[in-house]
Amino acid sequence: MHNQQMKTILLTIFHGAAAKNILRTGVLNALLKEKDVRIVCLMRFPDRVLLYQQEIPHERLAYDAFYRIPGGALERMFSFLKFRLIKTATTDLRHKMSYDSHRNYSRYVSSLLFNWVIARKVVRQALRFVDYHLVGDSGFGSVLEKYRPDAVVVTNLFDDGETALLRESKRRGIVTVGYVNSWDKLTARSSVRLLPDKLIVFNQILKQEAVEHADMAEERVAACGIPQYDQYITDKPGSREKFFKENGLDAKKHLILYAPVGVTFSDSDWEVIDLLHEVISGGEIKDAELLVRFPPNDFLDEQEVKKRPWLKYDLPGVRFGTKRSEDWDMDFDELRRMTNLLANTSVVVGYSASIIVDAAVFDKPSVGVNFEVKKSSRLARSPIQRYKTDHFRKVLRARGIRLAGSRQELVDVINAYLRDPLLDREQRRRFVEEQCWRLDGKSGERVANVILEC
Repeated sequence: MHNQQMKTILLTIFHGAAAKNILRTGVLNALLKEKDVRIVCLMRFPDRVLLYQQEIPHERLAYDAFYRIPGGALERMFSFLKFRLIKTATTDLRHKMSYDSHRNYSRYVSSLLFNWVIARKVVRQALRFVDYHLVGDSGFGSVLEKYRPDAVVVTNLFDDGETALLRESKRRGIVTVGYVNSWDKLTARSSVRLLPDKLIVFNQILKQEAVEHADMAEERVAACGIPQYDQYITDKPGSREKFFKENGLDAKKHLILYAPVGVTFSDSDWEVIDLLHEVISGGEIKDAELLVRFPPNDFLDEQEVKKRPWLKYDLPGVRFGTKRSEDWDMDFDELRRMTNLLANTSVVVGYSASIIVDAAVFDKPSVGVNFEVKKSSRLARSPIQRYKTDHFRKVLRARGIRLAGSRQELVDVINAYLRDPLLDREQRRRFVEEQCWRLDGKSGERVANVILEC
């Protein structure tokens, strides 16, 4: 860039995933390398503003706390409709889960029929036109007046608050960039209410999904890789001995990492933890240690931890809200710890957590638990159902994970990987190529370049 005038870019950092993907990666560094670029980050809460002002200060980087959830009848209607405007294996599964919870067959059939009728491109386009022209400003106009950005980057297109910012930015002729920060949002979350001028995604799979489900023109979608994975290429893990000692583990043993899917989606996590402890302590899996890494966007049941004095676990992240996924963050030390953890893990075990992609980057095998130790109270809390989602079907097709359908099969598959760490290496390599697209440590730079070119 050679403009003499300062260019202002407004970024939304309303969710933990955005902080992890943008602020704590090469994206922010690459943007600030341009001397005539100023960055403004919008946060949900003032305490996050204070945190980042101290941790990531820069003379051309500003933080502001401003978030508005739109109101009004029209807004509520569009917010309701967005969940019915795409039809995928994941949305079909959600209909089944809803029926399982309510047992209202007529409601189930009518919702399927309604979804089948309106989940079409022409309907989405018509509703976007009305959404854009009739829904009022929820308050973001004042922020745009304050900072007068040249570009607005919306990091969660599926959030109604961010949609409101996108709408007002488009009305004012400001260039808009959308960012899809997860592998499942385009098929699992909802339709994209309003389209940005440019959309950034991780890989070619998501690019195709953006064309199919979000109606984006292919030339307006840029696959850039996964910025938070750049550290896996650029950072060198610490010593194995130090890592094991810090965590009270025996460096002479294999490390089995269990990744709970979280209390929202599973009734079986604690039972699987007990099962793994049982088979390791009982000698069915020899010379191994168990470490449990809870999700950074969830909450820990302290009572369950107290029942298991033997449990060694990791609880990354800080939570700013009171609900799952509401607002969380992981600092740089925790992200570096993640690199060390994956580098020293032998096998990852879980249901359907995205950590299997991280593990494959390190050429570490993953085993999917395809049975319930504890019968789920309802379908929505059955973790094995998540293997039927669109994004996880692609994982299974790529053979990025082996599923174990019973206790004995789980033991056998783990033992097979411990005996031969190279088992399924070629499948893992192809899986990484699909999900990461480019694994060269420069994904953050590519994301920044797309933003700067707008």
